[in-house]
Amino acid sequence: MARGAYGQRLGESVGVEAPPSISVQRLQRTEFAATRVSWDKREGDGAGRIEREDGYLICLQLLDLEPHPYWVGGRPVQIAPIRSGQFTLLDLNSEHSSVLTDPIDCLAIYISRQALDRMAEERGVSRMSTIGIAPGVPNDDIVVRSLGTSLLPALQRPEQANELFLDHVGMALLTHLGSNYGDMPTGHRPRRGGLAPWQERRAKEILLAHLDGDIALEALARECGLSRSHFARAFKETIGAPPHRWLLARRIERAQDLLLNSNLSITEIASSCGFADQSHFTRVFAKIVQAGPGEWRRSRRR
Repeated sequence: MARGAYGQRLGESVGVEAPPSISVQRLQRTEFAATRVSWDKREGDGAGRIEREDGYLICLQLLDLEPHPYWVGGRPVQIAPIRSGQFTLLDLNSEHSSVLTDPIDCLAIYISRQALDRMAEERGVSRMSTIGIAPGVPNDDIVVRSLGTSLLPALQRPEQANELFLDHVGMALLTHLGSNYGDMPTGHRPRRGGLAPWQERRAKEILLAHLDGDIALEALARECGLSRSHFARAFKETIGAPPHRWLLARRIERAQDLLLNSNLSITEIASSCGFADQSHFTRVFAKIVQAGPGEWRRSRRR
């Protein structure tokens, strides 16, 4: 992903300087990158151009977008109104140009050809030739919308981005696109069965040693002698939840134990349980437990 339509390079292509984006370094393991590009109404022609390369760009709109001048490979393409939550797909094997002056807020997810090929190989199917979505056509897909919007908190707070979670989102997105819009065989059935007891023990051991989730799914799979795809499916089948969700539950359990049985401050507990800071810990804890850590501690110590 030395090139790639993401981050600063994507921002320059559409005429925006330094767009906020997830750390590309963290996301290279799943070979996709996300960039949020937004601006208010712009003066001038608002012209932008994205050059050719072997990959795709999912453009998930977070604001309604009205029709605008748009060209693919130098030829004009009619654009329908795109509503918030809908996405369009750019096949980057052709050059894309547009003129955008209205306010925009877009989550652009770049997917490389290498990522698609790797997913097909892991699933034991033939190489996917293309993703068949016509340019300029809006798509209303709850899976793409949910996966895309789940990345927004990480874009806003990259220091809190959980590598294990990002790997999960990347694999889910690639699988969905390949199976529903590409020619990846949908009839493929992966090997059934969960993790062997030793694999389960080893996976849990590694996860608990990385409470902050700063461990790649690929590293976990390798320790268990499996591909990423097989490991992710087998872990969920055995445990009942994907690795990042199982680990989050363990982090909250540890935090509750420390809240009850230690005099550590909430800041110290947040650090001990792998959270970026106290505000990150408080927000996640309250979402899961339905009470802030301070309130929960006081109610249990009465």
